Formats: sequence, structure tokens, C-alpha cells
Amino acid sequence: MITVQGLQLHFGERALFDDVSFFIGGDDRIGLVGRNGAGKSTLMKVLSGQQRTDGGAIGMPKELTLGYLPQQMEHDLQATPWQVAELAFAEARGLQGSIARIEKDLETATEVEEQMELATMLAHAHERLNMIGAADHDPMIERTLKGLGFVGEDMQRPMAELSGGWRMRAELARILLQRPDLLLLDEPTNHLDLPAIQWLEDLLKDYPAALVLISHDKAFLDRLTHRTIEVFNGRLIDRKVPWSQYVELRQVERSQQAQAAKEQQRYIEHTQELINKFRAKKNKAAFAQSLITKLDKLDRIEVDDVDLRKLLVRFPPAPHAGKIITELRDVSKSYGPKHIFTHAELTIAKGEHLALVGANGTGKSTLMRMLVGEEPYEGEIRLGHGVLLGYYAQDMPERMDPKRTVLETAEDAASEENRPRVRAMLGAFLFSGEDVDKKVKVLSGGERARLALCCMLLKPLNFLLLDEPTHHLDIQSKDVLKEALKNYDGTFLLVSHDRDFLHGLTGRLLELEDGRIRDQHMDILELIEKRKALQTADMGASSGRGTPQRPTDKPRSDYHERKEVEKERRRMQGQVQRLEKQLSTLEQEERILQGEVMKSGIPPEQVEKGYARLGELAQRIAEVMEEWESASLRLEEMDEPRGS
Repeated sequence: MITVQGLQLHFGERALFDDVSFFIGGDDRIGLVGRNGAGKSTLMKVLSGQQRTDGGAIGMPKELTLGYLPQQMEHDLQATPWQVAELAFAEARGLQGSIARIEKDLETATEVEEQMELATMLAHAHERLNMIGAADHDPMIERTLKGLGFVGEDMQRPMAELSGGWRMRAELARILLQRPDLLLLDEPTNHLDLPAIQWLEDLLKDYPAALVLISHDKAFLDRLTHRTIEVFNGRLIDRKVPWSQYVELRQVERSQQAQAAKEQQRYIEHTQELINKFRAKKNKAAFAQSLITKLDKLDRIEVDDVDLRKLLVRFPPAPHAGKIITELRDVSKSYGPKHIFTHAELTIAKGEHLALVGANGTGKSTLMRMLVGEEPYEGEIRLGHGVLLGYYAQDMPERMDPKRTVLETAEDAASEENRPRVRAMLGAFLFSGEDVDKKVKVLSGGERARLALCCMLLKPLNFLLLDEPTHHLDIQSKDVLKEALKNYDGTFLLVSHDRDFLHGLTGRLLELEDGRIRDQHMDILELIEKRKALQTADMGASSGRGTPQRPTDKPRSDYHERKEVEKERRRMQGQVQRLEKQLSTLEQEERILQGEVMKSGIPPEQVEKGYARLGELAQRIAEVMEEWESASLRLEEMDEPRGS
């Protein structure tokens, strides 16, 4: 579908890409990964034709259609989300016009060749129209906008009244409705809440297009991609496995490279000893020269470099505080007729690690601002004795003075006793050497996020409020921050829509819904499954309401009902056991195959086949695991006492 040959791109003296070649097939689902600044977004721009290159060739069919969602884009601020989404069908209207013209030309065509050419054009036009849909588009537009979180009149509000995140959702709706041959999505979940991420993930699973996806959401990558391309030091590392398997595979490959390099170095040293031994002897000089020639022609094994720079986040010990960190008593908050909270109650105890979850617009960021006194409210919010609060707002990276340097910004944020530690802390956050003299305005989003987090740690705190702290961080940095929060001995309350980041980090979730704060003592993945099950039950109930029982139908006896329930329960037990056995078989095959493709001396074509099969196995394991979770949940529900 797309062939890239010998791609070269330089920014000043830095070679962003140096002789890069790869191919994107019609059924590829690619996760494009790499450190912040590695060149992922630039590569997307190259593929979409929005970035010039310094060399190389990019080949693609003329009829190929692309849907590209960048991180930043210009919007028509006068248009509504509905009108933006409607633009997706401009092609359909054009095709309908083309079909009418071709049919008219066919009626008057007399030459056989002309008739054949027109018939081919007509077939292609109809095929494309069938793909994107020629029916009434309004239900499709409404369904897509609702899936991305738009409700009611918001679909008809001018884009000028919407935040940047909602504008990007409207553009994403347009792209999805276009049904392109290739989707290029650069961080599509950045501005989505958990329900919208779940909806988008479900949609993209079966979306009829090739996909190249940049995301720092590991769960999103694992569920939607089966090939990973890492942008690394001006080149691409391409493996036919999803992200989590890619990480494991690269560790094994580096280990094998290191071993091979060590063995080669021993050979080189031994050969050098022989050269030194024989080069001075006349009758052995030719032999020594042949050894020198051999060494000169030897292809040296290079061990893939690892970016050893790592965010070093360690929260300082939290200062002493009372047993209660904060209390909300009869708190209400409204924006005009819209009620965010109504008589809300909440207590957070010392040492608790909590997360605020819920759809966008339910009040997560509002509650954060209320806790720090940036937002008025009715009722009472009290901070406990000795509480020292630190706040990381969603727009914290933008709040910093762009004219100040990195060092000046950190020094301004530091407490008096921490001023001597400023440079060391900046180094821990990957700002070293001349980096500290950079102006804030030239920093990338990821660098600003790191600086904002660093500033929080330069003062004594025991209660952290973190609103989307991972928004600009790459996968590796998010992992480090998550580990630091796990080990933090203070209290924190965070907002995040990243399932992988939240998983295992908090055991208590505060779910905001319908003006209430629901206390959920469970992990985020448990809550998602719970919501899915309730949604499925609601759908079943609503469909059942549409076909009421006829008066002539006799109610079934309790005995027959119990018999049917027990029969269904046995069937589900058998299904769970069958799926567990299937999982065990698949995982065993995966382990054996991973060992085989890692053996040295395996032909490249066999390695390629092995990686392809590993990708298929990973996808099948994920599917069976999903079936098993659903069946297990259904079995648990059956085992629960009725009426509980």
C-alpha cells in the first residue's frame, strides 16, 4: 500500500531519519513508538504528505485515501461539530455526481474500448461509494459524535465555544466517518475520557482500514496493533508483535547481541595475538597479512544502544499530617442550570492513594480546583491538620512563564531549604548541562510536563493533587512516575484516563456521576468490567421491554426456571474450563515459539514466519482472554445469591 525507500530527513545538523525504508500493507495495524522527540509525529507528517524530506521516495496508489489526525491542527471555528463530521460525506456526494456523469457517457459511448474504460470507472466509483456508505448519513453522524462524548445541543455549538480537546473529537469523528484506506492517528486518546476511549477502541478493533497509531497508552496499543515500529536514533526497529511483546522481544535480542559481540571480541583479540606473533617472521608474514585482511573485512556486531537516560522520580518523605487529610461536607457546585455536585460528602484519610474517574464534564477537574481554592462552591471543604498541598493542573505546563529559563522556573518553585538541591533535581528530570538555560517557551510538551512535576517536588508536600500528570509523558516516563507514586508515603488524589497507569496504582476510586461521588473500592479494570456488564444488562432489559409478555402466556413454574438456570450455569462452567484449557495451550505454544525464534543460526525467513505467528498468537490470546473474562463474570453473577 505504501512503500518508503531510503527516507532521509535532517533538522539542522541532526539526522532525524537516515536511509529509512519500510512498507505498510493493507491489513497492517502498526503501533509507532519511541521517546518524546524521536520523530514519531514527524514520520506521520511525512506519510500524510505534510512534511518534506531531504531524500528517498514514498510510493502509494493514486486511489489510496488517508485519514490523518495530528496532535495540533487548524479548525473552522464557525462550524459546529455536526458540520465538521458532515464533511466526511463530501466524497460520497462527489461520487454520486461522478456516477451520474459516467452513466450518461456510457449511454452515448460507441467504441468498445471507451465503454470498457467507463464501465471500469463506474465499478470503482460504486465500490468506493458502497465502502463509505450512500444512505442517510445523519444516524451515522449522531452515533459517532455520541460515541466520542458529544450530547444534545453540544453537537450544534460553534467550535469557537469548545475547548481544544472537543474540537479534536469533532475532527476525529470526521476522519472515522470518511472510512479511509489508511488511518494515521497521532495520540487520539489525549483528550478522551474512559468511556470515549473504550468506544474508540471497540470501533477501531473491527475498523476496515490499515492503521498507524501513536499512543502512550500501552493497553490501547496492545489491543489495537499487531506490529510495532520504534523510532530510535534515526532508524526504525520493526517487529511483527504488539507493544508488550515487543518490549520483551527487544530485551532478548539485546542480550543475544551482547553475547554475540562478546564472542566476536574474543575472536578479534585472539586473531590480533596471532598477527602480533607472526608478522615479524618472514615465513609467516603472508599468513599474518591474511589475518589482517580478515579482520578488516569483518562485520562488527553492534549492540543496539539503549537510551540510558531515565526519569528519576522519587518523592521526598511526606511531612507529618493528621489522620484526616480533607473532608467535604454538604458540598454543591453548579454552572447555571447544570449541577456538578449536589450535597456531596467525602473523607480522605492520611496515606490514601485515590483516583477520580468519570466521563468528561462530570466535575473531576472542578473538584480539584475546589480543593485548592481556585473554584467557588457551596458547603464546606476542610483540610486536615498539617496538610501541605501540591497541585498539578492539566494546564500546568502552559502556566509557566515562557520567558523564564528552566533553572529560574525551578528556583522560583523551590522552598528555601531545597534551593541547593535544584540542579540535582533538574538532572533527575533529564535537564542537565545547557538544558537548564533553555527558555520554557522552546520546551516540548513532554519537557514542560517534566519541569512542572520537578517543581512540585522542590517543596515539602504531603497531599498531591494530580490532574492528568501523564498527558505529555512517553511510555517509559509514565512507568517511572507510576512506580514513584506507588512508593509515595503521603496522600494523593489523581485524575487520569490511562487505564494502564491507573491499574494497580489505586485501590479506591471516586467515580463522579450524576452530581454524586460514588466510592468504589476496586481496581480500574474491575470498574470497567462492572460498567460493561451493567451496560449489557441495561441493553438486554431495554430490548426486553419492547416485547411484553402476552396475557395468554402462562408463567413458568419455579421448578422449570431453576432447572433452566442450573442448565445455563453448567454450560457456562464448561465454557470457562474450555477457554482456560485453550489459553494454556496458546500460551505454551507462544513460549516455545519465542524460544525458537531467538536461537542463533535460524534462517531469516523462518524468523519472519515465527514473528508473524507470534503476532497471531498474541491476538488470539487477547481474544480468548476477553471471552474468558466475560464468561467468568457471567458465572460469578449466577453464583451470587438472588436478591443480594
